[in-house]
Amino acid sequence: MMRGLVVYGDGTVRLKDDIAMPVINDYSAIVKTIACGICNGTDIKLVEGHLRGFGDYPAVLGHESVGIVTEVGKKVTKFRIGDYVLRSQLDPCEKYNSLWGSFAEYTRVYDYEAQERDNAGGNIGDIPQQVIPSGLDMADATMIITLKEVYSALKRLGIKQGDSVVIAGDGPVGLAFANCASIYRAGKIILTGHHDTRLNTALNVGAVIALNSKTNPDYIRTIKEVLPEGADIFIDAVGNNNNINDAFSLIRDNGTIGLYGIGIKDEIPVKWNSAPYNFRFLSVQWPIPEIEASIHDELIENVMNGNIDLKNYVSDVLPVEQFEKGFELVRSRKGLKVVLTF
Repeated sequence: MMRGLVVYGDGTVRLKDDIAMPVINDYSAIVKTIACGICNGTDIKLVEGHLRGFGDYPAVLGHESVGIVTEVGKKVTKFRIGDYVLRSQLDPCEKYNSLWGSFAEYTRVYDYEAQERDNAGGNIGDIPQQVIPSGLDMADATMIITLKEVYSALKRLGIKQGDSVVIAGDGPVGLAFANCASIYRAGKIILTGHHDTRLNTALNVGAVIALNSKTNPDYIRTIKEVLPEGADIFIDAVGNNNNINDAFSLIRDNGTIGLYGIGIKDEIPVKWNSAPYNFRFLSVQWPIPEIEASIHDELIENVMNGNIDLKNYVSDVLPVEQFEKGFELVRSRKGLKVVLTF
């Protein structure tokens, strides 16, 4: 048996020591978890039981993990013992379901490519389980998962060099969008949010303007003065109907609105009549595994050459025994990206 964080869908998180160890097979590898980040959006909703489509509790939480491979199946070629890998997960066991299960001492990765080669029934969702360089700070490296999701989302949104981009949200996702948009050589990148410290970070990672939309009631007018023809791309990194309404007034004709955050609520009206007649609305709320995997090497290159500084994102690193403090830092917005270590 091993330890891990178990959630119950009612706000409860417990560190349990009765979780079954993962079992290796020919196409899998066993991973000892080093660190796992708390996802400010998905994990919090899963803790509370509010993520649509997920309701089988109790369950082992977590999907932003980095670990080291300790054992490999005999048909595995993608991973070797000693490799550092992203996104290792836990399969459901008799006692607990798995909400990806990365907050556990041991997890597994699958060699999807080997399964496909041998017609062994691989799951495409395992393809982003990929190797990262050994020289990284592994707690910081948990942020690579969010960055890969964001980088691939921008690709899906069709970002081009010179595009003007407005981003709503100054959490780790919003900051990652500014950082990644700058790597795509976007034009003017504007970010809005509620936290001055994070807005300053946005300026460091790629935004040219960062506005506090809570204390600056004229932020829409300011953006329109900078982008009189409207933004080519507007990204809601939070999932808030009010951000969508802002998008309608800021997007140019034939522009693109990207919905990434998962907090949309039915009870807040969306003002469709304020939108231009022609625009594209694309939800990128869930990563597409093969696209995320395809940009892995490019994203890692940008980490290694300094275009992405992981320390801009990870604010707190705590031992897993302090998980309650970690979740409180996320809920109170005092922590940007909080990571728990094993």
